[in-house]
Amino acid sequence: MKPSRPAQKATALYTCLALLAPLSASAVAPEPAAGRIALVIGNGAYVASPLVNPARDARAVAERLREAGFRVTLKVDSPRRELQEAIRGFGDALARDNRAVGVFYYAGHGVQLNWRNFMLPVDVRITRPSDIAAQGVDVGLLLESLGRARNPLNLVILDACRNNPFGSDFRTDDRGLSQLDAPPGTLLAYATAPGNTADDGDGAHGLYTENLLKEMKVPGAPVEDVFKRVRLAVRRASEGAQIPWESTSLEGDFAFVGGSGRDLSREQKEFEADLATWNSLREAKDPEPLEAFIRQRPSGKFAELAQHRLDAVLRERGEKPVQAAPPPPLGPEMCVPGAADGKAASYSGKVVSFRPGERYTYRTVDLVSQTETARSTDTVLRIAGDEVLYNDGSKVSDLFGNNVRAPDGTSWTPYQFFINDYALGKRWPAQFIVTRADGTKANVRFELRVAARERITLPAGTFDSYRIEARGVDLGRGVQLDRTAWVAPERMRGFLAMENLVRKGGSVIGGERIELADYAAGAALATPDAAPSAEKKPRDHGGWRPSYY
Repeated sequence: MKPSRPAQKATALYTCLALLAPLSASAVAPEPAAGRIALVIGNGAYVASPLVNPARDARAVAERLREAGFRVTLKVDSPRRELQEAIRGFGDALARDNRAVGVFYYAGHGVQLNWRNFMLPVDVRITRPSDIAAQGVDVGLLLESLGRARNPLNLVILDACRNNPFGSDFRTDDRGLSQLDAPPGTLLAYATAPGNTADDGDGAHGLYTENLLKEMKVPGAPVEDVFKRVRLAVRRASEGAQIPWESTSLEGDFAFVGGSGRDLSREQKEFEADLATWNSLREAKDPEPLEAFIRQRPSGKFAELAQHRLDAVLRERGEKPVQAAPPPPLGPEMCVPGAADGKAASYSGKVVSFRPGERYTYRTVDLVSQTETARSTDTVLRIAGDEVLYNDGSKVSDLFGNNVRAPDGTSWTPYQFFINDYALGKRWPAQFIVTRADGTKANVRFELRVAARERITLPAGTFDSYRIEARGVDLGRGVQLDRTAWVAPERMRGFLAMENLVRKGGSVIGGERIELADYAAGAALATPDAAPSAEKKPRDHGGWRPSYY
């Protein structure tokens, strides 16, 4: 892959929630069977380390999928050859009906080796690392067959992170499964975070599948909402010891039961109701109302903010959640000449917070004339609750860098363009109302996704980053807003670079690029009278860029 550069390319609470409750299950019929194909596998009869729940889990999932209109192939306690043949047959079936939705579910033992993940057939006898690849079934082969099928949407669900897969015969240094990036049109779901394991459980079903079976029945629930609700339920039930994980590159919408189409007028009403609810929850001290809010709208326009607040509340109550292992490092082909050692630090999976004394200097370039039009420096003054104050305190953002208030008095309602937790393929919405200094307002809506993990070089240095692509609209003016941003949340909270294009009637009417020119961590706190430390350039807005939202 070539290096990328930015220039190139609550009573009120429960009332609100009740008004927006989902439709009843009886009001929506299942989709027809045509165009839905599933392979469900449950392996538990291992000699070295048998499992109780996978067979029951697989049978229950198969039945739920049949109720949702899927043609299901069910395999229980499969040896390696049978498992391989079933996967090949699944891929072939999807290739023959390449408009179908595919679901692959596996419950059983799984293991990682050298960033590759393997499902373990019941006839494995693992005594050394080389046996894993020789006797296991590589998840990558499944993903390759789905890619060849070229069908529009696939779900790969791996409840395969059970404890002690080899019994007393062998131990591996790596726990659980490794992070994988979902291929195009695929949602990849793990029962717990990469690098972690989960108990098989003592109930009728494993904890993850028990909640999955429940959420699959919700009429009209977008599939990403299904997995977000499962994640929340499993986390709370396990007190943070098990937190499911997903990687997604889905482009279309899908629901197990009923349709999942959008209604923009309803979304505006939801935004107004959710904004009022979130303003009442921003300083919530109890987890229950936050959980209710997230469950009601898992992909809502304040869900990321609510999840961060819930994390803080649970942390204060003693929860110690498992942490996902980091993804594989970017390969050497991503190295960019000019870095001190040809490399940049790989994403660690641990994000940092704004710190008093941090200094960000940005330069702004007009994309039409390719001339530098502004240079600005912001120094973090202090953190006050969920707000970050800069310079003399007249500029304010939230904890992730989203605008709250500008020096000229412009203000924003809470929103989630920048968020706490980034993952490749992740999608989320943002909407906010900007009130300008003259009292006029703009209602702005964005749909965002993490499009890539890539290395970029800026005047401030070379960074491994997430690239965020956002498509938006100013609902009042009717102009389209295209925004691309690069962030490295394990290095700093401020963004690395951002490109903004404004279109109307298909024509670009304005554009700019803002990129990090200099960064200092832990610099002396700025005072109201302190002069900017950056060299003299075109006009300095003190970090406030009035042209864009």
